Amino acid sequence: MIELSHVTKEYKNLFALTDFSYKFEDGNVYGILGVNGAGKSTLINCITKNLSFQGELKYYDLSKWYIGYVPQELAIYPELSVMDNMLFFASVYKMNKKDARDRSLRLIEAVGLKEKISTKASDLSGGMKRKLNLITGLIHNPKLLICDEVCVGIDPISRKEILEYLRDFKNNGLNIIYTSHYLEEVEYLCDKIIFLDKGKLILEGETRKLIESISNEEDTKSDLYDVFMKVLNKGGE
Repeated sequence: MIELSHVTKEYKNLFALTDFSYKFEDGNVYGILGVNGAGKSTLINCITKNLSFQGELKYYDLSKWYIGYVPQELAIYPELSVMDNMLFFASVYKMNKKDARDRSLRLIEAVGLKEKISTKASDLSGGMKRKLNLITGLIHNPKLLICDEVCVGIDPISRKEILEYLRDFKNNGLNIIYTSHYLEEVEYLCDKIIFLDKGKLILEGETRKLIESISNEEDTKSDLYDVFMKVLNKGGE
């Protein structure tokens, strides 16, 4: 689906991403884990071609138009209603009006926002704004959805709901790349995990095997850097 080879991104003598090589394959959900400054958002911006970089990026049976992107910062328009936000993003992808409205209705219903369809985004709760932010990235029916810490700053119930929606979309064939600080989120959602630290790929593998390598369940609640180190010391087995 996507292959990156020796990708490096430097900001004023600071390497945000260093010699990153990885192939994201169709039919998987990938979790990208790392503390602040690990390089997660830089990697996402390289994949979406929103940043220039050194190295090579290849799309296989995929173009930028088949990618949906949900950023960490809310990308919705506060003065537009839920439906009008959806229709605006549909217009960006030049969808015809009927398809745009039909697709919008299905997505709005799928995340429980039907009763808020005419409500301004500014009047939604934090969790509802996050749900709207999520489905605007799905309006054009992408093959791949990239989610950059989409649950940040919301209550536990809304966070659980968004993860459940994403798993439903996954079960319906959507490929997902999901960045997070939290091991339990990617454990719930992802087939494979990539660990980044200081711009470098330090560990990758199947989620189940990597999680099993952490013997103490309480470790999933501890500092993520400590989790990295424990997994590395065990060899990721």
